Amino acid sequence: MRISDTFTMSLKSLTRNKSRALLTMFGIVIGVAAVILMMSVGQAAERYILSQVASFGSDMIFMRNGPGDGSQGAGPPTSAVKQTLTLKDYKKLKQQSWITAVDADYMSDLLLEYGGLSKRHSVSGTMESGPAIYDSEVAAGNYFSVEDVDSKTHVVVLGADIATEFFGQEDPMGKQLKVNKKPYRVVGVMKPAGTRFFTNLDKQVYVPATTLMQDFNVDYFQFIAVRIGTTPPEEAKEKLRLILRDNHNLDNPTGDLSKDDFFIASQEDAQENAGVIGNILQILLVSIAGISLIVGGVGIMNIMFVSVTERTREIGLRKAIGAKRFDILGQFLTEAIMLCLIGGLVGVAIGVGASWFGIKVLQAVQSPSWTYAVPYMGIFLGLGVSTAIGVIFGYYPAKRAAELNPIQALQYE
Repeated sequence: MRISDTFTMSLKSLTRNKSRALLTMFGIVIGVAAVILMMSVGQAAERYILSQVASFGSDMIFMRNGPGDGSQGAGPPTSAVKQTLTLKDYKKLKQQSWITAVDADYMSDLLLEYGGLSKRHSVSGTMESGPAIYDSEVAAGNYFSVEDVDSKTHVVVLGADIATEFFGQEDPMGKQLKVNKKPYRVVGVMKPAGTRFFTNLDKQVYVPATTLMQDFNVDYFQFIAVRIGTTPPEEAKEKLRLILRDNHNLDNPTGDLSKDDFFIASQEDAQENAGVIGNILQILLVSIAGISLIVGGVGIMNIMFVSVTERTREIGLRKAIGAKRFDILGQFLTEAIMLCLIGGLVGVAIGVGASWFGIKVLQAVQSPSWTYAVPYMGIFLGLGVSTAIGVIFGYYPAKRAAELNPIQALQYE
């Protein structure tokens, strides 16, 4: 039998049972659409993470508390992480001619009060060099000065949204805003800056780090950031390690990172880690979505078994008039592949449309940094897997049909 005849007969067989064919394809449609949607969102998430990391610039290096091999996480002080970055480290780094800017930070989520409004917001204790480090600008007033930092003055600079939220149309300059029940004088308002490294800068509140540390009776920073100018990142990281080891009186002649009580990372390190996380996320999402493809394949196998049973006499008649085993096998296998391929194409259309819509929603509600790109790998994977499922789950029913004895098949009731 010619391939064209096999294809024609398979198509006629499917169109005779349109409802059953549509329901059978439904599992494949959902599976392929889910794979494409998950891959598209996963790739968009990876691009978003990398764009946030890259927003600081390639000459930025961060130092935080914890072992130098990164075996313990960053964050607020805990019993698991020894807090070692101090004002002494900050001053030593400021003396380095190859470092163009240094900032040291202590952050906390604190209660803000003005008038009758009381809300908790993230408060960043920074040094006077904060705007130079993070490429931010003041819209009104000024950022706090070296004198404010040294004298631990209770002054505050507001993000654009915070200023509007607490003061509305009122000029906030010189007003008293309570931060953790303590009065701070507003000296500046930042220009709108949007989101950077997963943080909405317009909802940030900035105070001198020394003032915040004094209020909390701590003598350490949570992290220090430096700009290294034209110094190569790896060279800069090694220089920083030597400075901090000397400052912390660490005996580490072999440079064993696990013996350091600080962790240093460049933008390249963060991007590499973000890429690994993105890949793991995609694998996880696609694996979950792939389960529905397998379920759809099982459904197709069951339907094909039903079809073989219903058409037993037809198979016997075809064999009696000369149809070979390969012809029967080819027809039923073609039907299974066609079901999966058509379902795969429909799933591709739905998946591409749903992923485009999903990214547009994320752009509207979270950040314009989310970008959409056609997930070609997801399309190829979805169509390839759906076709493979047609072959794998369709083969056994087709083989069973091909092996039917023609006499017994003709006598089947």
